[in-house]
Amino acid sequence: MSDTPNLDPFGLARGWMSQWEKLVNEHGTQLLAKPETAQAMQAMSGAAMQMQAASQEASAKLLAAANLPSRADFEALGARLATIEAALARIEQSLRTVAPNSAPPRPPVARTRKPPSTSPDA
Repeated sequence: MSDTPNLDPFGLARGWMSQWEKLVNEHGTQLLAKPETAQAMQAMSGAAMQMQAASQEASAKLLAAANLPSRADFEALGARLATIEAALARIEQSLRTVAPNSAPPRPPVARTRKPPSTSPDA
């Protein structure tokens, strides 16, 4: 019984996976070394960028036809809002330096109302 080899199915699977990864890496390296592959990948990237630009343009036209704001409109609005907020912060800062604490402090509110008493006769 001790003469039979120990069969580990997971060990076999790991060995096969390791061999497969080595083969794929070798073939991938050979394929990427060819200039045709680089040209094809560049052409595919360019086509994908053109498709994305066309999709964005079509979306913008569709939103304009529906009288809805586009992403660029929201970005422009956000930038304008940021400049308004910055200007408002500058105005507030200048007001603080010109008239710091010009308003008199408010007197504390008098607490005259008492809670109703609870009597055992009720």
